[in-house]
Amino acid sequence: MAGSVEHRPGGILALCRLIDRHEDAIEYDLLNAGYSLDDLGNSLSWRHLWVLTRRWQKLPGTATCAAVQGREHWGVTEQLQAEIIDLLNIANWQRAGRKHAAKPKRFPRPWEKAKAQKFGSDPIPVSKFDSWWDGIGQRRKARKKKA
Repeated sequence: MAGSVEHRPGGILALCRLIDRHEDAIEYDLLNAGYSLDDLGNSLSWRHLWVLTRRWQKLPGTATCAAVQGREHWGVTEQLQAEIIDLLNIANWQRAGRKHAAKPKRFPRPWEKAKAQKFGSDPIPVSKFDSWWDGIGQRRKARKKKA
């Protein structure tokens, strides 16, 4: 546990850095396991803490996993539940019989970025701005004449 691997700190030093970065999450998972960071060196050895934190980093549903990965980790069950929600929403939308009803949105997944609302189009070069601006005014005048 004392040696480093591939220029990364090993053992206790890596564990200390992990605890510095994610202390609250590790403490929470330790409390669920019946331990505390205060138990370190007494009823909880460094080796046991290292084994627990290595496991928790990849175990969905643990606070350590969510903290290390930077997002909530979904297992197969959660993904299947989201798919079922989507299918039920689409089925209900189809059976509703409203011609102009909006299609239901997908249940949000933590790994998908929300589509950003886009206003306008690409930037206009400065050399073309005056003609674009004048064109807007002409289009407004044309609409007013039609109305």
